Amino acid sequence: MSRKKISDNFFAYKPYSISVSDNAKISVDGSLNFNVSLSSELKNKSVGYLNIAPGAELICKNNFTVFPGCRIGVLENAKFTLGSGYINYDSKIYCFNEITIGNNVSISENVIIRDSDNHTINNSKSQSAPIIIEDNVLICMGATILKGVRIGKGSIVAAGAVVTSDVPPNSMVGGVPAKVIKSDITWS
Repeated sequence: MSRKKISDNFFAYKPYSISVSDNAKISVDGSLNFNVSLSSELKNKSVGYLNIAPGAELICKNNFTVFPGCRIGVLENAKFTLGSGYINYDSKIYCFNEITIGNNVSISENVIIRDSDNHTINNSKSQSAPIIIEDNVLICMGATILKGVRIGKGSIVAAGAVVTSDVPPNSMVGGVPAKVIKSDITWS
């Protein structure tokens, strides 16, 4: 596996496309591994994309892994903060404002996280609102997390769910739009 040091404690594995603007900020306190396969036996042919626009910030507070095929965009003056955990294959994260991911967060394959609509709808005031994913959260395959959502500590977002409102701590949500289907849960 061919690895390149992007900045202190931030490594990318081929094939990847990384664009970091001159005045973007990257801060990695733990380690950040981008586009890395689970084992050398898996031939990684999926390109991982990371774009950090002017004035944007990427902060990694602990150890975080991003698996192949993910597309992450941190747009102009936006802030994307990672705690610890991983983002699995082919997920897409677009940060227009602010996205915060806590510690021990597991994001499965083909998940979409977007903190913006990109358009005004019926003269709405806000196109973008921060997303907060608290500690010990599991987001299952194909889920979509939309702007202005807080996912509470210890929660699970079921496969295919579309989260448009806050998720209480220790809850499982599912459906379109996502609703609480189980409370007082724990997962490991």
